[in-house]
Amino acid sequence: MNVDFALALHTVGFLTSMKGCPLTSERIAATFGTSPVVVRRILSRLSLAGIIESRRGVGGGSVLARDPSEINLRYIYEAVVFDTELLKRPPELDSIPSKLLGRYIDRLFTDAEEALLGNFGSITVQEMDSKMAPAICKALKSTESRTTVSH
Repeated sequence: MNVDFALALHTVGFLTSMKGCPLTSERIAATFGTSPVVVRRILSRLSLAGIIESRRGVGGGSVLARDPSEINLRYIYEAVVFDTELLKRPPELDSIPSKLLGRYIDRLFTDAEEALLGNFGSITVQEMDSKMAPAICKALKSTESRTTVSH
């Protein structure tokens, strides 16, 4: 797993919450604590996969290209992560016991990866949003009330 997937989920989640209002890479980067250049790299990959659309110029930014119910987390994962092997395989050695054990370990790793990716495939962005939006709204209101009280 790498940070690109986490950033892609964050980006798609943020775009979902904006309900069609375009977001710039600068705004997305500020919420994730990274640079706009890194966000633009992720946006480019999401765009190539048909998950988002980006417009340049004044009033431009990125929006979801499809309904959140049509996008699952596995699709996002596969759009942004080029090395989809989650668990690195040990090198294969020449001895018979090592080859036999290596095949067994490889099967365990493959099964674990398939289970995780299968789980990602069963979760839509809409489901992610419905679970996270209430908590995010509550946190934002709490932050706003503390800011208002301190001024």
